[in-house]
Amino acid sequence: MKKIVTLLAICMFIGTNAQEEAVASKQIKNGFYIESLVGTATTDYTDGSTGLGLKLGSVWYFGEDDFWRPGLKTVWFRGATYFGEDEFILQASVANIGFANIFEFKHNIGLEANINFGYHLVYIDNDTRYDNYNSRNPYNEEFTGGGILINPEIKFRYNVLSIGLDFVFSKVKEYNSDNDGYYDYNSDTYISSNNFLKRKTVFSAINLTFGAKF
Repeated sequence: MKKIVTLLAICMFIGTNAQEEAVASKQIKNGFYIESLVGTATTDYTDGSTGLGLKLGSVWYFGEDDFWRPGLKTVWFRGATYFGEDEFILQASVANIGFANIFEFKHNIGLEANINFGYHLVYIDNDTRYDNYNSRNPYNEEFTGGGILINPEIKFRYNVLSIGLDFVFSKVKEYNSDNDGYYDYNSDTYISSNNFLKRKTVFSAINLTFGAKF
């Protein structure tokens, strides 16, 4: 946790001093941004859910090139809720960090290519109650866990507005469970709590984003 706080402090210090000159183009100007997410998410326990989300962050660019400028970015908060048939997914993270790139083709018209990294939380409530082997399981309807998030994104920018695609890839491990175990009807065996507590799931999402930078 101390390393994350230190790294965020360094990013903020560098970003504050990274762009002292007056910048006419809003494409390459440092700033705070807000984005809405509309997309779909899948896990090992769900077939595919659609939902909405919100993303808040800051970006800082470096250099003096008029076409391409690299930078750093921080996602202060990311949250999304996805719904499917008899299923619900909640995904959230704070203080993710990453790298940014802006390509300006014309004045105030450009393209962003970014990637963020961090830790995120995932909650799954699946009323169809599938276990790891996709069999019916009356004890296995909820999953709460966390894992490392990889979040590449690409955005078309016009002035302060943007539209793009946001991807999330991660493997999430369950934190805890009050259940002693569960019965796997496929293999006709009882799965002990030691195995139950080690459940993992792949979480992936693709979202269409709409945003603005200030």
